[in-house]
Parts: sequence; structure tokens; C-alpha cells
Amino acid sequence: MLMTTMAFGLVALVIVLVVAALLDCVRTPAERVRYVPKWLWVLFLLHAPVFGALVWNYVGKRPESPA
Repeated sequence: MLMTTMAFGLVALVIVLVVAALLDCVRTPAERVRYVPKWLWVLFLLHAPVFGALVWNYVGKRPESPA
């Protein structure tokens, strides 16, 4: 029972991470996206969900410039 609950929690966490990264990628302006076009980042996020979400958050976009 405990393992099932932990597995469900881990799956839910992964789903939240991937959906948040996808939404962030789609909403990020094209000028802030690094290295490859945004559509390629979306494909990467869909094909390698966990690794793609981590790479997107740390490498894929430029920091916001101060207003």
C-alpha cells in the first residue's frame, strides 16, 4: 500500500514537472529561447519528459532582463 502511494506521488510529481515545463516553454517569448527554436524545445520536452524539463529550466531560456 505504501509503495503504491509513493509511486502515485512520484508519477504525479513527474506529470506536474513536465506540464509546467511545457507551459513555460510555450509562453516564453521567442527572443528568450536559447540554442534551438521553440518548436524543437517542445518536441524535446515531449520525447524526453523529465530530462527535457530539467534541461529547459536550466539551459533553454535566458533569464528575464530587469525592467
